[in-house]
Amino acid sequence: MRILLYSTSSNIFEPKTAVVKNFPSSAQQLELLAKSFPEHSFIVATQLPGMFLLDMNGSENFQKANNVQYEIIKSDDEAEIADFLYSLNPEIAIATTFFVTPFDWLTAKDALVADFLRQKGIKTVCHSVKTALTCFDKWQTHQKLLQLKINTPKALYINHALFINAGNRKTVKSNVYKTALLSEIKKLNFPVVIKDTTGLSSYGMDVLENFSQVHDWLRSKKFTSDRIVEEFIKGEQFGTEIESILSKPIQPKKNSGCFLHKILPPMIFSVNKYGITSPKQSVKLGPVTKPEYKMEELNKILKKIAESLDFEGITQVDLVFAQKKWFVIEINPRLSGMTASYAAMQNMTIFERILKTAGIQNKNEQKENFVLNIKFPLLTEEEMTKLSKKSFVKQVYQTENLAAKQEREKGYCEVILTSPAKENLSHNIKELAEVLPQKTEKVFFETALELAKKI
Repeated sequence: MRILLYSTSSNIFEPKTAVVKNFPSSAQQLELLAKSFPEHSFIVATQLPGMFLLDMNGSENFQKANNVQYEIIKSDDEAEIADFLYSLNPEIAIATTFFVTPFDWLTAKDALVADFLRQKGIKTVCHSVKTALTCFDKWQTHQKLLQLKINTPKALYINHALFINAGNRKTVKSNVYKTALLSEIKKLNFPVVIKDTTGLSSYGMDVLENFSQVHDWLRSKKFTSDRIVEEFIKGEQFGTEIESILSKPIQPKKNSGCFLHKILPPMIFSVNKYGITSPKQSVKLGPVTKPEYKMEELNKILKKIAESLDFEGITQVDLVFAQKKWFVIEINPRLSGMTASYAAMQNMTIFERILKTAGIQNKNEQKENFVLNIKFPLLTEEEMTKLSKKSFVKQVYQTENLAAKQEREKGYCEVILTSPAKENLSHNIKELAEVLPQKTEKVFFETALELAKKI
């Protein structure tokens, strides 16, 4: 079978601003995939930068896997992209959607391409446009969760144009919308979170302790677009992924109902001083299976979401456990910062996981590893290699922004380590800290050891 892995992008590609290093590289992982499945042919087609699929290193050149066909998508029009992908003669196309800032909307673009491909008779594994839009707009996500009667923080939507400009109309002497909304905000339980309706992860999110801070924020230069004011749930933060796996023959031009949803056990996250998870600083550890976390209840919640939104492929979900119950915070129908960690947990590569969503797997399910995802500051290639040589280290990934001016924006190195037994995990964490003692951030490792006690 000719299997196409594709992804699109909406952003201008600036190769000289970003350097990505990965041990093992994406090319090495793809080459392993091709060797493991000799009966299939693999095609990689993507717009640059091709996160997950390509190893970009400050230029448009990238390392290629043997026995894998590579194509760079030049057009930015979804119909033209689909025509190009169709010309590659795939029998099935699997979206490997990644994420960008400021708008986390690439799921919708990949979905539009998938619609055109299905019209041409190509099987696809890709979330629908409807699913993409529901999850892209955090207020739509909130409304969907309420409709499904799933716990989610109480929240209010602020229409920026009405809040700021309604009182400026010549015939309007008072802004009733603004007054009413401020009255409703006062009724919320504080602290609250103010976040963009369409932003990526926690970027641009603020935690505010009282109404006065909210009022000041809404009069500040930060308030430039529609926002959500959401009660901050004080609890333990988690994330998980759902694998929606093709299990029935796809109907002509229709995928709905053909996927079975596998709920993966969650990982617990560390939080920053504001009580939120920072993608550049968080420690992730799992799987969490302790009965006190009510896993059966969580599985029912996530399966309900997956079936209602007709997921296809991999979906990431942010969670909080508080008051002895689960709250769903956000849903991201795409690959995520957890995808490689779950691959390590399952003794797979990312690409084996992606292929599994198409119902293609030649491995028996293995016992799951315990896994830790932890951050280092930027490292040299020699230092990264030194870490990767540890038998329990499954991946070392570094992203560096050459255009960044502030130190905290320049990038980080992410290390994924595993242990087949929970009791050995703390030992591996301590041993990892000793590999590069001068580069080890003590607070991250102390946090990891504390989280290890909770799983």
